[in-house]
Amino acid sequence: MKKDKLVKAFIAAGSILCAVGVIAGVKLGYAKTTDETKEYTIDTNGNPLRVAVISDLQLPASGKIGSHQYESFEKTLTMLKNKGMDVLIIGGDFTDLGTEEAYGSFKEIYDKVMGDGEEPVSVYVMGNHDYWLAPFVDSFEVATPAKMQKRFTKYTGEYPYSHKIINGYHFICWSSSDGSYDKSYSDKKWIRSELDKAVASDPTKPIFVISHLNPSDTAYGSDEWGNADIADVLKDYSQVISISGHSHYSLIDERSIWQGSFTAFQTQSLDYIELESGKFNGSIPVDAYGNTMADKLPCCLYMEIDSDKVAINRLEANTGKELKAPWVIKAPFGSTDSLSEYSDARANQNKAPELSQLLTASVNDITDVNGNPQKMLSFNAGTDDDFVHSYRLQFLDDNKNVIEFYETDYNGNIVKNDENGGKIAISELLYFSDFVLGLENMSETVELRLPASMPVNAEYVAITAIDSWGAESNTAVCKL
Repeated sequence: MKKDKLVKAFIAAGSILCAVGVIAGVKLGYAKTTDETKEYTIDTNGNPLRVAVISDLQLPASGKIGSHQYESFEKTLTMLKNKGMDVLIIGGDFTDLGTEEAYGSFKEIYDKVMGDGEEPVSVYVMGNHDYWLAPFVDSFEVATPAKMQKRFTKYTGEYPYSHKIINGYHFICWSSSDGSYDKSYSDKKWIRSELDKAVASDPTKPIFVISHLNPSDTAYGSDEWGNADIADVLKDYSQVISISGHSHYSLIDERSIWQGSFTAFQTQSLDYIELESGKFNGSIPVDAYGNTMADKLPCCLYMEIDSDKVAINRLEANTGKELKAPWVIKAPFGSTDSLSEYSDARANQNKAPELSQLLTASVNDITDVNGNPQKMLSFNAGTDDDFVHSYRLQFLDDNKNVIEFYETDYNGNIVKNDENGGKIAISELLYFSDFVLGLENMSETVELRLPASMPVNAEYVAITAIDSWGAESNTAVCKL
């Protein structure tokens, strides 16, 4: 799964056989060029073109039926079929590891759901996970890029690089070329040539570019998980609407769409949510008891493309329920006006969250999912014009001075990662709120597990609410 990316990448890099395989695969690449541009005409009866967007299925290597990933994909595909779709975009990471069994699960689910009717046009790209296998001693396979690309085509029927024109709209699939992050989009000649063809064909229409990695420093998550080579190309094409997966960040956050020199949005995941690092309850968030919150709300997108606008609907993946108001990109596409609606300037119109001036907090003894005793801080949730994204806690002594203490992880282990391998002194903790459960499911009471290293002389806690744009509330100081 994505949370193991760095570990798996390290293991793969450490295997001589895999390293040799990657080198050979680059030289003997299977799909460095696309098949010929294909054109499709779909009768929409005068209605917008309907395009479903999913990503990061991460079907288990074992192909096991009944897994969370298996069920999420099957439910979501069924929902989208019933809703009606002319085009299906899958933004990579079909698999957790690119085994035959995992791809077999994909084909099994797809054929079961879609096999009895008219199928949508497929617009698929490979992700970094689709190039990975377990180490040779476990899988008895060497994951060369050429081999994994052929496997992708065998089970999906698509090439990793393709250019399709659907009802006059260009959809360009720019897959990762291997399982790395920084090198997987470094060959830019093909994509530029395809973009130039699309612009020449019709300079008034949006061009949809699908990649697995995000263009760096664009949509929510791309600062940590983005790729600079993608951004370097797309910045020269203002008509482009970039669609990418990989990061798993929540679509509830309005930063998930970005406009600057082009438009970019990310897709979240059908598997689980991952967020930025630096919060005490983890980038794959858990509640105060240690229960996961990250896999409770898989999401997807449903685009409606018309001559004067592109509407992007955010849906609860398994049910089709709309999460928030759609994003709407208006013609003339690529113009200054069109690119201004979802720019970073939105932060200037944002209102800061608020905490009650009479806020009180309590500390309770709880037991976590492993049966370990913990202490939990509870207080009334803050309010915001959208939602409270996170909270900051500081512990104060009897004179209300901030107390420093040693950093621990969520399990109470002292963190030792300063430059000399020593313990780290901190003066505050940051926590994600429970927004990843869905705005309607956010609790009116915030419950945060306290660290095992909480200062014993703490008499007060200072609480600040923070929204997704970084705006901060008033700070409430509560007696412990």
